[in-house]
Amino acid sequence: MLVTRPAAELITRPPTPPIDLAIAVWLDAKSKKSGSAKTARAYQDTIADFRAILISNGLDLDSDPRAVATIAQAYAGSRKQDGQAHDVSASTYNQRLAILSSFYAHARKQGLLDIDNPIARVDRRSAHAYQHAQPLEKSAVAGGLQAIDRTTIEGKRDYALLTVALSTGRRVTELANLRRADLHISADRVTITFQRTKGGKTAIDTLSSSVSRVLIEYLYAVYGADFANRPPDAPIWSSTSRADKGNKSAIGTRAIGDICLKRLGTSRVHTLRHTYAHLMQADGAAPSVIQAKLGHESLATTGRYLAALTRADNPHADALARSLGID
Repeated sequence: MLVTRPAAELITRPPTPPIDLAIAVWLDAKSKKSGSAKTARAYQDTIADFRAILISNGLDLDSDPRAVATIAQAYAGSRKQDGQAHDVSASTYNQRLAILSSFYAHARKQGLLDIDNPIARVDRRSAHAYQHAQPLEKSAVAGGLQAIDRTTIEGKRDYALLTVALSTGRRVTELANLRRADLHISADRVTITFQRTKGGKTAIDTLSSSVSRVLIEYLYAVYGADFANRPPDAPIWSSTSRADKGNKSAIGTRAIGDICLKRLGTSRVHTLRHTYAHLMQADGAAPSVIQAKLGHESLATTGRYLAALTRADNPHADALARSLGID
């Protein structure tokens, strides 16, 4: 007996267009590789914005590479603000092109698009390595830390957060994501495991005894002496607002930036990483040691990083002034 199915059951979903499939597969691969929500959003926003501009010009991602390259060069070099077009920095320009090029390279590798990479036709801009790298003055850091009122929970938290950041050189997202399970307390030392650093790697830092005491004092003030028995996902840096009282909700990267601005005069949390590297170098740490702690892939990267941090230093400045009769 022949069994027939209702017509509705025979209707299949239309196939995903090749470009949409290429984008979805690429974004999925990049998201899994980086493990960073911020990076994933950057990739998603960049490809979406660029494609929208292409479509508005009667093109798409698989159009003639020469035409796509022309649009890519214009897109990568400008941004809209207050209805006006403004040029972007060399690093932003190059980053946008790198993201778009990554899409085309991945789509070709997976056999999802069969066109030449149009971004290869666009020249990159020269950018000074780590041009924004600038450490804080040692005296300014010491003064800012001393000024914190550590008799309050907020003061204990801010002091502990800043000292951990300055003694590990970790990135703001790595600090914000710390949870109870990431800390191991043994005697007077705390060992922190940063579960997912840049590139999806794991980093481990054992704090000095003094920084460990500062952190333990804060944690016990917030959670009590049984901190080790708290839930594994209990946040290390918790909000002190009245609305969050008793909830122990984690603070985010923006709140950490606000703490840096309030206590040290800068909202750029990455400046603490610059300061860490600069102080390590001044204390005689070998570049290979600094490389390992910063998590750089190569020693050359660390060398450029350290050179940028010290480019304003001139040991001959006083002698030069004297030779010119400047007093």
